[in-house]
Amino acid sequence: MSARPLLATVAVLALVAPVAARLPELAAVALLALLCLATTVAETVNEDGRRRQIRQLALEEQIAAEVEQSRWRQRHL
Repeated sequence: MSARPLLATVAVLALVAPVAARLPELAAVALLALLCLATTVAETVNEDGRRRQIRQLALEEQIAAEVEQSRWRQRHL
């Protein structure tokens, strides 16, 4: 898992904090919300391949377990 988007967000927040302090409250909150949204999008795009691999592995494990259960039922029921 890569922590780059999160580290980049922390760095940007450190740089933007003095600017946000001078903005009106609503604008500062909007700026923080935009940074959170950008972080979420970056992390989602960055981790898409890993999530696909995990889902594929989980599906393969589920299918293997169902096959084994079917074999057990055929032998014992």
